[in-house]
Amino acid sequence: MKKIIIIVLLLLVPVISRSQIKQRSMKQNVYVGIGFKLIWLTDPQASDAYPFFQLSGGDFLKEIDGIIGITLNEQYGFEFSPGYLYSNALNNDGYYYDSETERRFYVPTQSRFYTIPLNAKFKYYPFAKNYSSSFSKMYFGIGAGPMYINEEITGQIYSDEGQVFIGNRSASDNFWTGNYEIMIGTGSFSKIGFGFEVSYRFVPLPHDVKSNPLITSLATNFNSINLTGNILFSF
Repeated sequence: MKKIIIIVLLLLVPVISRSQIKQRSMKQNVYVGIGFKLIWLTDPQASDAYPFFQLSGGDFLKEIDGIIGITLNEQYGFEFSPGYLYSNALNNDGYYYDSETERRFYVPTQSRFYTIPLNAKFKYYPFAKNYSSSFSKMYFGIGAGPMYINEEITGQIYSDEGQVFIGNRSASDNFWTGNYEIMIGTGSFSKIGFGFEVSYRFVPLPHDVKSNPLITSLATNFNSINLTGNILFSF
């Protein structure tokens, strides 16, 4: 009798195991969260005006992201992630720009800059089925969506660096553009989980008007390298 019980148990173990694995593979996970993103603009003109770390203010260029997402079959993730980036950093060293008539030197005294990206993201977890692997929660992803950009600046105009003061000038602009993102990261989907992500974002600029001292008119783009920490809450 004992032998029969042992044989039955040995037969049931792989069946139960396969059933559990199948149940896990069909799992869906809905989550929300918040992300804290540090931004390093790669265009020299943009990074001079809005640096990764503002020494005088002791502050980083950062973005706060909301996260709403779902994972399907443990391997495929879909997210909607609105964000908000704000900076009032100043490039006190000044810079040149082309006015309507000639080249001038501009020293900002006040600035206000913010962006609102609205991105849809797709994430692929290639090692999700390997439950014993330390890479099981690693993902690769892409994202895209519209981005609203607003920039306002006030400063002093000089004929050249350190030369004759001409006057004060304010300028502002706001517009929509697209943004595209590639990323690699890792995340946990327990009830309260944490994640880390490295991404590169492409942000083209329209350059409709160049005869003003706005950085969005002078920079080639607003591309950036981003380091993100996420806090996730699963249902």
